[in-house]
Amino acid sequence: MVAAFLPNHSKQTINMGYIILSDWKTDLEKVSLSKLQINLLNKGLAESKRNVDDLLEGNTVTIEVDDEILASKFINEAQKIGVICHYLPSIKDT
Repeated sequence: MVAAFLPNHSKQTINMGYIILSDWKTDLEKVSLSKLQINLLNKGLAESKRNVDDLLEGNTVTIEVDDEILASKFINEAQKIGVICHYLPSIKDT
């Protein structure tokens, strides 16, 4: 977990986690997947394209995120365009 300080000086805990892109369906919309990474996750074009290429080559792609709600939105949209994916929360330090 990471502590973030908001403009009003309150302390908020952010839960880190991972989006796991594990496979794809035959109707995968490759360009849409790249755009989704750019628009929702603020990834660059080169990284987004590399992630799509890696997925198509049969590799599992792991994307670190610090917003579980944003990750959920990404996963919902990615599944609509043919990506098999899920969210994996990070292990919290005790």
